[in-house]
Amino acid sequence: MPKPQFSAEDYVNPEAPEDERRLRPDHPRVRDHSYDCARSTQELDLWKGSLVSTVMEPWDAYVSLEEIPEDAVPGPSLTLFIKERSRGPGYVADFVYKAADLPVTVHGILANQGSGLGLIELELWRPGWGYWDDFGDFVGPPENNEDAPDQDERPAVLVPVTGDVLRRIPVGQILARAQAELADQSWRDEGVIVLGRSRAAGPDLAPRTVQALENAHLLATPAQRGRPQLDESLLHRVAHAYLREAINGPGLTRRLARLFDRPEPTIKDWIKAARERGYLSPAVPGRRAAGPGPLLRHPEEHSPSSP
Repeated sequence: MPKPQFSAEDYVNPEAPEDERRLRPDHPRVRDHSYDCARSTQELDLWKGSLVSTVMEPWDAYVSLEEIPEDAVPGPSLTLFIKERSRGPGYVADFVYKAADLPVTVHGILANQGSGLGLIELELWRPGWGYWDDFGDFVGPPENNEDAPDQDERPAVLVPVTGDVLRRIPVGQILARAQAELADQSWRDEGVIVLGRSRAAGPDLAPRTVQALENAHLLATPAQRGRPQLDESLLHRVAHAYLREAINGPGLTRRLARLFDRPEPTIKDWIKAARERGYLSPAVPGRRAAGPGPLLRHPEEHSPSSP
């Protein structure tokens, strides 16, 4: 396998000597431990560069811990991880779902690809599952030991995932609870809570944090009947970005989707609206790209990175 090539954008300290450079904490080669670390490490990696919201608590049914009976079974838990560095156009959040009656932890990615909030990736993590280390040795639960003092301390046999287990994953409930949580914008006044302490509120929030929260909220909001008319400032930014990117050839919609952090169908709708409302010229047969429309102002006044 060839040695990976990194650029200055990959490092926290790109100006440091080569042997002292550190990859960004949210870099994929740092974050993705699916094949060479335990699942617990992969779960911990979700916390990197994330805004975390606990949607369902295991003991939600009880007012206080003192009221929990000794034989009580914890309820399901659902945690959302909104990455400040988006995973791609339409990305909304990662989630982790756990329930006492499920032999797996459910990890998934929520996104909006132009047809509403949906589940685009799903992983099932087994407790005690191992991995191969750098020396080629398998690291996993200890072998059953006949001399173990307590038979109950032996690792349980991993039961295969069956159709019944898959049917018990409440995908609809996960989507509904996530959507309800993302609709709550109390963070604007109350701030963002990190490890029990308020990070900041209102104008004191970092722009990257605000953009991640606003983007997740907009993409998770159910589509309204009769879409409201797009804002003029947005169409102005879309038109300028279109004209800049059109000279770079094929892949224009894909590049704009990455630039605005929106699904490609949404970008196509925006381009169509920009044409219809005079920010881009009408389509001309035999010509791929549009030109400036009569309403397009110069120079550009808005940044396309914050639609």
